[in-house]
Amino acid sequence: MKLFRIIIVFAIILSFAPAVSADTAEQAALGRCFELRTTLDPERYALLTANGDVVYAEGFFAGATVSDFHIRGGGIDRREITLDVEDNGRFTGSFTGRMRDAGNATVVIAFDDAPTLSYRIEYAPEIGWFFPDNGLGAKTAAVVENHIVLTPQISSYYISAELYFAEINNALELLRRIVQDVTSGLDDDYQKAKALNAWVAENIAYDMDARDNEVSEESVSIAATLRDNRSVCIGIANLYGALLETAGIQAVNIKGGTVSAANGVTYENLPLKTAVHEWVAFWYEAEGRWVYTDPTWDRKSIYQNSQLTYVPPLYKHFDISPLALSFDHRGDRAEQRQYTLALEISAEPDTPEIGYTEPPEIPETPDVLRGAFDDDDGAGNGRNWLLPVIIAISVVTVILLCVVGNKKSNR
Repeated sequence: MKLFRIIIVFAIILSFAPAVSADTAEQAALGRCFELRTTLDPERYALLTANGDVVYAEGFFAGATVSDFHIRGGGIDRREITLDVEDNGRFTGSFTGRMRDAGNATVVIAFDDAPTLSYRIEYAPEIGWFFPDNGLGAKTAAVVENHIVLTPQISSYYISAELYFAEINNALELLRRIVQDVTSGLDDDYQKAKALNAWVAENIAYDMDARDNEVSEESVSIAATLRDNRSVCIGIANLYGALLETAGIQAVNIKGGTVSAANGVTYENLPLKTAVHEWVAFWYEAEGRWVYTDPTWDRKSIYQNSQLTYVPPLYKHFDISPLALSFDHRGDRAEQRQYTLALEISAEPDTPEIGYTEPPEIPETPDVLRGAFDDDDGAGNGRNWLLPVIIAISVVTVILLCVVGNKKSNR
């Protein structure tokens, strides 16, 4: 009887284990976050906090006025929206509502005089609103930490596809002049990088004609991008990375996939689908961290059918937070290019042409993450077996201890 009572009490205690972990470990394993800071830029960010059926917002956007905050999506029963905007760019707000079923929606932050910002959010009837974490933020971070360094020889081809000495020399000189003009009066590397990102987003258009016809090595070179004021993502990120290095800021160019309706890449299949994109991360020594920036997605001007259409930049992707970045970016490879050393190895007019050596390949998934997605649905559910195993082992242990104790007492 004594043994039976001990087992019953222990079973009752264990029955509460799932409930205790539901709001902590289980939610983390399911990839559910309840707070999203859109960027780490102190002059342009929103902090979104989900609590049941309510999403709270606060933030600061220098030089812009928030005009609307809400959640957009099908099957939402909206109850209440509040928005309080100050003249200095600060705002607070809240959205109260629920979805009839589990699903995803979009947080919308609109402005009077700037493009609208939007972020993914999901709803589960048992917990309410949350921000999904697909694990790609950690994957991209590992890729950046394990970046490769290209030789000056290989880096020079990113400046001039034909390795012309004069073209490399002129491009590097133009890079120096741009950096000097844009960063004049700025001492902090973060502010320099921010100013250079704004310059690229404002002055370089996306070349739709090249994308729809042919993207050549020439069209993505720094020389061509500066000459034509347009390129595709590789050329735009290539230019921004070169500007950062010219300014004395360590930068890596990240190659990977992004959500793309044209390529059939969605949030759900982003971890698996192949889509070519390139963006940049730079090292901010003052805070000891990598800063993610996508100048291509910040610029909105396009060049199509031989016509330039100017659209004001978005400025959503400078110092974007790892969680916000993971909604639509997946990093597979990162490389540091040594642009400023290109002249030292580029061919003089009367010297033989330098051979080209392909950079070494690295695994799509870094070793530090290998196995993290095995037998898992990408949300961490592959680890849900752990709790039952622990409970079973604990029950068996208690039973054995009780049996041994009873035998000793009977002697």
